[in-house]
Order: sequence, then structure tokens, then C-alpha cells
Amino acid sequence: MEEQKNNIWWLNEESEQMLNRGYLLKGETVDGAIDRITTAAAKKLYKPELQPAFKEMIMKGWISFSSPVWANMGTQRGLPISCFNVHIPDSIEGITHKMGEVIMQTKIGGGTSGYFGELRNRGTAVTDNGKSSGAVSFMKLFDTSMDVVSQGGVRRGAFAAYLDVDHGDIEEFLSIKDIGSPIQNLFTGICVPDYWMQDMIDGDADKRKIWARVLESRQQKGLPYIFFTDNVNRNKPQVYKDLGLTINASNLCSEIMLPSTREESFICCLSSMNLELYDEWKDTNAVKLAIYFLDAVLSEFIDKTEGNYYLTSARNFAMRHRALGLGVLGYHSYLQKNMIPFESFEATQFNARAFRHIKEQSEIASKELANIYGEPDMLKGYGLRNTTLMAIAPTTS
Repeated sequence: MEEQKNNIWWLNEESEQMLNRGYLLKGETVDGAIDRITTAAAKKLYKPELQPAFKEMIMKGWISFSSPVWANMGTQRGLPISCFNVHIPDSIEGITHKMGEVIMQTKIGGGTSGYFGELRNRGTAVTDNGKSSGAVSFMKLFDTSMDVVSQGGVRRGAFAAYLDVDHGDIEEFLSIKDIGSPIQNLFTGICVPDYWMQDMIDGDADKRKIWARVLESRQQKGLPYIFFTDNVNRNKPQVYKDLGLTINASNLCSEIMLPSTREESFICCLSSMNLELYDEWKDTNAVKLAIYFLDAVLSEFIDKTEGNYYLTSARNFAMRHRALGLGVLGYHSYLQKNMIPFESFEATQFNARAFRHIKEQSEIASKELANIYGEPDMLKGYGLRNTTLMAIAPTTS
């Protein structure tokens, strides 16, 4: 074991303990897990010659895999995908089906979220002469599900509910997680359009009251996330603009911006480049390899979910969009190591340089992958394999 630790840059007692909390198979060593994951990725790409390069990247600490990749890649259990989102329609059938999706997504190891903006607000008439109990009441179903279902047996389920700030139930929504609220497990996010924000700035009293509640809630609970809908849609990938696809909400950690519909539930597979070691990998093909690796993770997800009724919408999205999210960790470590003040011009330059490099190399890799394996349905004629390539996820590993 000591020799293994010497070969793996980041392996110490603490990181080993973390991996032993559900990320390794029974009796598996860390080295064995790395072999399992990298061999599976190379196999999915039909490129066994890439396995040593994948292995070198993780051993050197240049890349950090997401939790579901560690736990599930190359196994018969769970799925190697981090993030899911469902678009919840305004019908009992639609709501219960999407809840089934979320339960299944959680069971196989993902973090989940849902957009509730289509649901009628409390008191609105429904077709059987009754009245709707409102969007927030249906969130209780998802809250209970998260209490019961764990993420691939590793950690308790987690779900973020997104609602538009101009929805009739917004005040009730902002009371989630308050003392006495029946909903205590959900994360929340509000979707704020430009017109609403401008009205609030211009002095609309009702909107200012709601905005004050939002800010107070963020101070007390750290929630809701704030999702600026028009800003997101102005900056979405060109293919989504060309096809008129609207992005309504984000994911559990609010770093993914992708379109979900009733037929497609967005997914994103994540891993991170280690910026602390940027000077080691900046002149190598590490970023390109990372994109190849993540595309292989997607292929494993697609293969494993064939025939799974509740994952059909997620599988549809994976096959048609192949969205990836390569992020970073270790930014502050790089600055500390090089004695660069956090708010200095030098730090700003490094930030721009590092992300420009990752963006450029990612795009080259996606073009290569499209050339080798073909473009997915969504990107026919674009010369790319993936609708998105980068996402900065919160990282603890």
C-alpha cells in the first residue's frame, strides 16, 4: 500500500478514507479502481492504447474524477453520471412520471433537479372542477423521495427545485427550509428574467419585497440559487439558439445550463482538471484526453440505460446532445503555491490563460471525436461531438 501511495500523487490517509466510503468495490484498492475506470473508458472508445494515458493523468493528479465515475464506471452497479434535470409538466401523470425518473436517477448515483415553472399556482382551477394545490405542494413528493432514496447507496438523495420568480407560488416557495416548513430536504433555485429584475430596480414595490426576501433567505439558508434566465439563454451554445431550445433551469449545484423538455431530461458528466498542477499539464494533451474520457463515460451511460423505462428521457438527451462538463479544482492552490495575490492582475491573467487553454483544447477534442465517431443528432453539420464541454462543478475530491 505504501508503494501505491508513492505512485499516486494525491493519495494519503484522508483521500483513501474518502474513497473507502462507498467509492471502491469490496476489496478493491485505489490502484485497482483506477485500472477499472480507465480500462472501461478506453474500451468504450475502442482505443485500448489510451488506457495508460488515462491512468497516468489520474495517478499524477492532473484530473479528478467525479464521485459517480469513481463509484460506478466499469461496474455492474449504478451509473457514472453526476447531474440530471427534469422538466415537470402540469399534469398528475406528468408529475408522477418525472418523480419516478428522479427516484431512478438518484438510485443510480446522480444529483437531481427539476423545473416547476409550468405548474399552476395554488388555488387555480383544474379540469375536474377542483383547485390546484400549487407547485410547492408537489415539491413535497420530491422532498420525501430524497429522504428515502440514497444516491447509489453512497449518500442521501439530493434534489433542487427551480421556480420562476414571477410564479404565483413564489412566496410559499421562499419559505422552504424555514423552521416549521413541511419541506426540509430540498435545495431551491429561482429563475429571474430581465424584465422582472429591471422592474425591481426601477422601484416596483411588490417585486422589491420579494427580492428582499430572496436576499434574506440567501443570508440565512444559503438558498435559493439565482438563475438569470435571459442571461443564460443569450449565452447558450449556438446549436440551441439555432433550434430555438429554451434553457429553463439548472442542476443541483447550479453549474450546468442545458435544455430539458418532457421528452428529454438533461444529463451532464463531470470531472475536473487540477489547476494546482497547471504548469505540469499545460503543454501536454491532457485536456483533450479528459474530453475523450468524458465522452467514453457518456457511452457507458447510454449502454447501461438501454431498456430502463424511467431513464429513457435522460438516455434520449445523452444520445442526442452528448453534453460534457470538464471543470477545474485547485485554483487557490496554484495561486498560493506561486505567491499570487487572489485579487491581483496576475491572478486574473492566469485565470484567463488557463480557461482559454481548456476551452480551445476541449473544442479540438470534440471535433476529433466527431470525426472518429460521428456527430450526434443535435449537432449534425456542426462538426462537433458535444453540445457543451465545460462546467465548473463544486469539488471536494
